[in-house]
Amino acid sequence: MKDEIKKDIKFINDNQISDEDYLWKYLDLHKFLSLIILKSFHLTRLDKFEDKREGISPIHLLFQNHKKEFDNHIMFDNIRTNMTVDTFGGTMNKIQDELNKIQRFNYASCWVIGNKQTESVAMWNLYSDPKSLAIRIKYSDFKKNILKNGYRTSGFGKELICSPVDYLNFQDKNNITEYTDNLSDSVFLKDISFKHENEFRIVAREKEREIPTINYKPNISRSHIEKLYNSAYNNPGTKIELENFEKYNFEIVHHPKSTNWTKENINEIVKRFNIKFDIFDSNLELK
Repeated sequence: MKDEIKKDIKFINDNQISDEDYLWKYLDLHKFLSLIILKSFHLTRLDKFEDKREGISPIHLLFQNHKKEFDNHIMFDNIRTNMTVDTFGGTMNKIQDELNKIQRFNYASCWVIGNKQTESVAMWNLYSDPKSLAIRIKYSDFKKNILKNGYRTSGFGKELICSPVDYLNFQDKNNITEYTDNLSDSVFLKDISFKHENEFRIVAREKEREIPTINYKPNISRSHIEKLYNSAYNNPGTKIELENFEKYNFEIVHHPKSTNWTKENINEIVKRFNIKFDIFDSNLELK
């Protein structure tokens, strides 16, 4: 059962985004169909992303860098000939527990900040194929609509936080130290190696709670119990349904390698669902 319309939405650190900027999302056809049928978008739990350091804070990074330096200190040279060195084990365990908790209770939908006409070849290649598409929306329009109309979601209580991602050199202690006092939320921090993504995140945050361990029963199959447990406690993603979806001025951009047949099918899908999205060809010409 869905919750009531929720409006606990925060936009942070977005003074660097112009009202004329656009949010882009590169989608395969299945995710696009989910968007227009369910009027919702999917958010992935942070521990399911490829980057293992999702949600890590500058304090965590400083401890990790200190540990690396200490483990490799010259005073351990003789010891390292016979065994490995592992310092600050208790602190590292605590940091990992804190990071696991951050990743477990935060879900993200990732968008690209850009202008209306500029597409990303890297994003086309990473997140789509010639049968896919991108959607874009003016940032000010998205912000205005979601703040006004709210959203619906199911499951445990959530709050929605929206922000551009900050990029930090995770290997540079000085850079980390300078940033420590300026961080508002670590789920919007990534290593500088991801800077080309120019990412904007919509994060759904569940209230932290104790997750019970799985309880097997002798007369019930383990696979059945695991299925029930995962649906209740271990969902890898969640959905946010946009209230008054038709008010959002999303635009569709065909993949630069899209065939005429694919374009016609997408156009027909949009028509059948009576979706008032404007549709454009890509500005790129790729072989």
